[in-house]
Amino acid sequence: MKSEIIKLDITDYQKCSNIWDMQRQSELADKFYNELLTGNRTTYIYTIDNEFVGEISLVKERNDSDYTIPNQRIYVSRLIVKYEYRRQGIGRKLVDFITEKAKSQDYTEMSIGVDLDNYPALKLYMESGFDKVIYIGEDAQGKYLKLLKKI
Repeated sequence: MKSEIIKLDITDYQKCSNIWDMQRQSELADKFYNELLTGNRTTYIYTIDNEFVGEISLVKERNDSDYTIPNQRIYVSRLIVKYEYRRQGIGRKLVDFITEKAKSQDYTEMSIGVDLDNYPALKLYMESGFDKVIYIGEDAQGKYLKLLKKI
């Protein structure tokens, strides 16, 4: 099996439906697509034998200084791995990869949001250096944290 991480070509955006239900989450899918078009979002895909099985994005501007500060802090968005590929280290590889991408763009901090009850993701992020809680909040999906990582 050949695995690699590739930059998403916008013409392949619909292939992300192999990872998450883009039809059920059409509003989110449209938002992400528009961010890709404007260059605010850059998405990377983890592939196995050319199948899309995971994704992660960097977002430059979120209109929230907890998440983004121009030329300093970039937001890590939408880390997701297809269900049957979870617990195989793909999430960690994507986080490590995106950290190097942010460093190469001269950012010194990365932020991420995580639902408080998403223990596997919270553990992964903390182990990956997102060790400062900068906000605790609650929205329609429940309680969440904003985490910060110095890079």
